[in-house]
This record gives sequence, structure tokens and C-alpha cells, in this order.
Amino acid sequence: MEVEAVRCECCGFTEECTPEYIAAVRAEYMGRWVCGLCAEAVGDEIRRAGARGQRAITTAEALDRHGAFAREAPRAPGKKASEELRGAPVHGRRGCVIDRPAGGEG
Repeated sequence: MEVEAVRCECCGFTEECTPEYIAAVRAEYMGRWVCGLCAEAVGDEIRRAGARGQRAITTAEALDRHGAFAREAPRAPGKKASEELRGAPVHGRRGCVIDRPAGGEG
């Protein structure tokens, strides 16, 4: 089975899919490749607009809204957050707290 790597135009996630599946997704989303998670978010965007009594939005508008949101979303926690996590105690299998060595190892 032939597969190709394709990158989501909303979030940048890369998946390996068959050419047939890629073509079907692009046909549904105006020529854009959209991963499964973003496709769900686009559908939610369409339903949400109609549920709030607003005018219905098109798939293209929903893609643009979600794409803008996905591009602005933070990709990874900041340095401060990762430093705080590094110093936190680790919980073991039985709910015990295991202190990490001072050097950050373990």
C-alpha cells in the first residue's frame, strides 16, 4: 500500500495516508489537507455558529477560523513551566511520592 506524508494546513501535524484518502479529504475541505483532529474542530465551529443563533458559516469560514486559532495556540510550555515540572515530586505506582535527586536525574 502506497502512503504519502501530508501536513495539516491548520495545525502542522504530519500524517501518512494513502493518496486516495488525501484526495477525499482535500475534496471535502476546499483543496486543503486537514488532519482528523482539525476536521472535528472545523465541524464543531460550524455547529457552534448555528447553535448560537448566528448565521450559518461555510466550511471555508470555519477552516479560516480554526486555522487562525491553531496558528496562535502555544506549541509547548514555556521555560518556566518546564522548570517547575522538573522540580516537582514524582508519584510512584502505588501513589507514593518519590523525590528526585537534586541533580534532576531519575
